[in-house]
Formats: sequence, structure tokens, C-alpha cells
Amino acid sequence: MVQSAKLVYKQNNYGDLWNRNLLFHCDNLECINYLLKHGFENKIDLVYIDPPFLSGERYLHRVKNNSNLAFEDVLKESEYLDMMQERLSGIRKLISSSGSIFIHLDWHAIHYIKVMMDQIFGSENFRNEIIVKRGRRKNLQYQFNSIDRMHAAHDTILWYSKLADTKFRPPLAEYHSKAKWMGFWSNVDRPTMRYEIFGSKPARGQWKWAKERALKAIGNYQLYENKFSHMMLEEYWQATSKKLEFVRKLSHRKYPEYWIPPKTHRIIDNVWLDIEAYNYSTGYGTEKHTQLLERIISQFSKPDDLIADFFCGSGTSLTVAGKLSRHWIGCDSSLAAIAVTKKRLAGNFIRVDIH
Repeated sequence: MVQSAKLVYKQNNYGDLWNRNLLFHCDNLECINYLLKHGFENKIDLVYIDPPFLSGERYLHRVKNNSNLAFEDVLKESEYLDMMQERLSGIRKLISSSGSIFIHLDWHAIHYIKVMMDQIFGSENFRNEIIVKRGRRKNLQYQFNSIDRMHAAHDTILWYSKLADTKFRPPLAEYHSKAKWMGFWSNVDRPTMRYEIFGSKPARGQWKWAKERALKAIGNYQLYENKFSHMMLEEYWQATSKKLEFVRKLSHRKYPEYWIPPKTHRIIDNVWLDIEAYNYSTGYGTEKHTQLLERIISQFSKPDDLIADFFCGSGTSLTVAGKLSRHWIGCDSSLAAIAVTKKRLAGNFIRVDIH
């Protein structure tokens, strides 16, 4: 049952809950039910959660030479699954029709939660399993002559949407590469993509582009050669609004080539080895890296969207959401987590204790 909420920390004028950043100190199931009761159903655009991993460990908050208990991850398997079932079912009700959820776990429970999420959200709403590098956790197995398992070097994030027909912008990461020419023939066997160019039609495989696109690109390069070859091709491409495509055939090469322009970004796949999952700036044992949350929040939500983290821990997700001009809701039952989160945040939030 939802209990009464008491506002115990306020740094802006409190009118209603909308357009406010809210930090809850309570069991997150109470927070979820409180939000459902106060009009947040179908309103949250992105949820990131980093729940307990079913690790059987106790995690500390270290400050200088002192260590205090931050939280315990010691539930039995059945208790853990019941806990997650209740919370994920409630979270689904809060997510907007175009929204999604990212669940950060490791090998201990990821397989259980994948099956659970297929049941709660529907397997048709599963988007990706994302592999993310753990970071500076050292492999200590060099000291042993034999081992019973390999070092765990990655965590897993499950991404689900609320509805199956929701589309997202291609996620991008900074990446710099020079322009280059690549072969225009592919060994993928599609007869409909075989047509004649430069007096040749492949007997197997295919050309990489549809005929109309290829012919236009051939014309673009012929125009460049005939009238603008005093310029470098990249200069010509820049002078023509960076929109033209080019295909050419050199006499000493078997197949035509297409031009790949220089890149400043690449489309991200589901293996995130270029960023780290963890950071250690606050002394909080499970602090997540800002790189990770910046990628998720910037790529899969928009400015002014509402972001929520119901296991907010050290507050990385909330800090990043604020920097990226998103509204946010955070919750944790640990006093250590709330203290660290308050210290990291800029102060523009309302704290809610549910008693």
C-alpha cells in the first residue's frame, strides 16, 4: 500500500510534481506506486535501472579511510525474482508509448530477467542485448595454476521498448576516418542487384547499390573528372554540400569502386567496448560511469524528456540527465546512496521521503 509522502528537501518552489526533478528515499516499489497514483502512468520516456545483480555481496561507500555499508545484494534467488517481477511490472505502466527501458545486470541474473522481461514487456519489444566493458577491474587469475571459470570482463544491458512499432534514431558515436574507395561488388547473391555498368554485368554476387543510385553516382564522378578534376575529390564533395555519391572504374581493377566520404561519427552496434561501465569518483561501490549514461540518455531520449532510475545508487543517471536537459526521477532506499546523490546533483530537485 502506498504510504504518505513527506517533502523533506526542497530547493525550488514546490507547485506540483510536473517539470520537477524528484529524488525519492524509500523502497522503490513504494515510489513506483506513488507515481502511478499521482498521474505518471505512461509518462516516463526512458528508464535506466541498475538493480542488484544477485551477487550475494555487500557493497561499501568508501570515503578517505572510512568504509560504511552502502547496500546489501543478499536476497535468495526466489526472493530476488519476486522483487524484480513486482517492480518491472509497475515500471512498465509508467513508461510512455514511445519510451523504453535499459536494465543493467551481469551474468548472475541476466538470463532470468531476460525471460521475465519477455513475459512482462513482450518478446516483440526486445530491442538489444548490449555488451559493455566493465573497465578497470583487473584479471587476477595470473596467480593461479588452474581456474574454474574465466574472468568476467563485461556487463549486459537489456533494452526493451514499450511498443514494438516504436522507431529510434540511429545511435552515433564520435569516430574519425579518412575518405577511401571500396569495391562495388559484393558476394551476397541477389540476382535483382545484377545489372550492367561499365560494360560489365556480374554473373554471381551483386553490386552494392540499386541500379538508379549507381548510375547517378557514376554520372557524378564523370562530371567531376570532366570539369572539376583540378580539385581534390573531397574538396569537390564539400563544395557540393556533401551530398554527392561517386562510383568509378579504374582500368587496372576488376570491379568498379564507390567512394566513402570522411566520417566524424559511426553508427553504434550492441558491443560497447569503447566506453566503461564503472567509475570510482565517489567511493560508492557500484558507481556507473558517466560515459555509459551519456550514451544511453543522449541517444535514446530527447531534451525535456522524463528519465527515471529506480535504483539510482550514486546518482550518475540523474546527474547526466540534468546535464543533458532532461527531467528526472530517482529513487533509492540506501541512506548512503541518497547522500552521495545529493552531493553530486546541482541542487535543482525535490526530495521525497515516503514513511
